[in-house]
Amino acid sequence: MSAPTGEEELRAIMRAVAEHGSKAAAARALGIAETTLKSRVKAAEREGIKAEKDLAIELPTFLDGDEPIDDIINRMSRNFERAKKAQDARQWFPIKLKDNKPIGILFVGDPHVDDNGCAWPILREHIRICNETPGLYAVNIGDVSNDWGGRLIKKYADQDTSVHTARRLVEWLLLDSGVPWIAWLHGNHQHMGNTSALHQEMNKRYGTQRVPMLDWEARFVMQFPNGEEFRINAAHDFPGNSMWNPIHGPVKAVKFGDRIDIAVSGHKHNWAVSQWENAEQGTSPLMIRVRGYKHLDDYARRIGKYEQDEGQSILVILDPNAKTKAGRMVAFVDVQRGADYLTMVRQ
Repeated sequence: MSAPTGEEELRAIMRAVAEHGSKAAAARALGIAETTLKSRVKAAEREGIKAEKDLAIELPTFLDGDEPIDDIINRMSRNFERAKKAQDARQWFPIKLKDNKPIGILFVGDPHVDDNGCAWPILREHIRICNETPGLYAVNIGDVSNDWGGRLIKKYADQDTSVHTARRLVEWLLLDSGVPWIAWLHGNHQHMGNTSALHQEMNKRYGTQRVPMLDWEARFVMQFPNGEEFRINAAHDFPGNSMWNPIHGPVKAVKFGDRIDIAVSGHKHNWAVSQWENAEQGTSPLMIRVRGYKHLDDYARRIGKYEQDEGQSILVILDPNAKTKAGRMVAFVDVQRGADYLTMVRQ
């Protein structure tokens, strides 16, 4: 017998070992030296060929249904590169203005449009102002609806608005209210109810116009033709809390952030505005917390909170023609007064 070198020959030797029960008996049956057979057995074992009896039937050989490891790694590498590019594109993305007139941005606090305590008379008034004021845009700070989930899903029993109606209200606010949105954040209630993807689908109905929708925070730059830029970090909330300072989180964001002009958040249903010169970064940032529109909050009352009446949204005027750092931005808690001021300075 010639020296077996191919896979079929190695399989024949392994079958002989299985059939005859020992290497010596298999060598005698095949008419080869036992040492030769042993070397062939080792070669077969290196190739992963096992000793199997020669059956009287022929079994099928199936394809491996698993994706090859190299293909998995290549696919995961491509996915990472795509996800990294997508994330980088959302870091300080530009929003370009077509002229150098001052503009206003209404930072809309948590709407909770389906809550029984949503201050719809105030929200409708602010929507009207957005529609009637040239140069005024809006950023939704998150928690647009209750979106109860988990153990809190039972809270739907405490509100008059159904899930279906709540989603219709959200869709109206996004698509049909006339508010010129430039950013829309997903807050903790969207996480709870897992509705972020639903909002994205609603957003597609804009056709060619897309409102940037981001999870929790947005970092963007308002760019004017004269070269002036306003760096805005809007978040549903920033890390950090203090009983003495309602804007502790925005202050931290400014101190440790990247030359932020406006740091604004919501979430906690209280409002505050502060501004000071951040000399080490060469800025005079505005730090803002918006109250939101949820009133008549039984939970807040039970834990001893006093309910604020104002600051549901806060309007900030951006003036690219201002002569001082502090004068570049002016915040108005009174939204109508801010809109009137914007109309005046745009003339």
